[in-house]
Amino acid sequence: MKFHNKHFSDIHTLTGSLSGKPVWIAGSDPTLDGYPENFFDDKTGITLHLAHIKFPRATYRYSSEYDRSKFLLEHNPEYAKLPLIAAFPMYGKTKKETASLLSASEKVFFHRMVNYFPTGVRGEIELDYTIWKAARTRANRASIWGSHGSCLHTCIYIALLLGASEIHIIGSGHGLVNSGGLDHFASVDSIHQHMRTGDTFSNPKIALPVIEQTLALKTACEKNGVPFFWHDKHTPDMNTYVSISPEDFADLKKRAQRTFPLIKRIYRFFLKRPIIRFLSRF
Repeated sequence: MKFHNKHFSDIHTLTGSLSGKPVWIAGSDPTLDGYPENFFDDKTGITLHLAHIKFPRATYRYSSEYDRSKFLLEHNPEYAKLPLIAAFPMYGKTKKETASLLSASEKVFFHRMVNYFPTGVRGEIELDYTIWKAARTRANRASIWGSHGSCLHTCIYIALLLGASEIHIIGSGHGLVNSGGLDHFASVDSIHQHMRTGDTFSNPKIALPVIEQTLALKTACEKNGVPFFWHDKHTPDMNTYVSISPEDFADLKKRAQRTFPLIKRIYRFFLKRPIIRFLSRF
């Protein structure tokens, strides 16, 4: 991608720039409250959206959601001065709106994104595709990434593109380790609720495909020689991890079953799915 704004670049200009380095990605769930404020200071880190407030000195910030970046630009002046990786365009916005929002940012690395790869239907996760896409990304042969309900998924692909030797995830338990009924860590949960009340992983229809895709990406990274650590909370040794029992997983799948009207199923099978599957090859 080429841009008129001299502060905008294509994400591929960063290919391999973190080669040999472990990359830490921070979500913003309630477990982040247990981490010290300086946890990212000695790490190569990427913060997802509101996690910037917890770790403002991370190596990169990541954004695919307009409302999060708009808030941070308005309330945290340093956000515009620090390197940002962003979707082009952001969810529900045009390229023009995305570029306008970030026009004052000093360095933005954009990537193309289509949501819900590979089939375009939420809930359809393909492990073989995920392994293939991770290999393509690591070899700098992918130009479009998607997620399956979480910006974490796209950011994992970005970490692979940048050459991560290991990938560590914190603060992104998809509801499996959260407590207290909150969606985000304490200092930003009210901000989140003001933006989108009710967006929560307590809904199995939301949680299941997100969990399944994260597990698929974990396997994909490991199959491609990149150790993947999905940490559940802060501990001195950082050696406890997110997990779900087979019984709980089966129950979650049962509660997450979706039904669609016939016309929607026809549209997805004959139109949306083929288009998204084609785009996902790039």
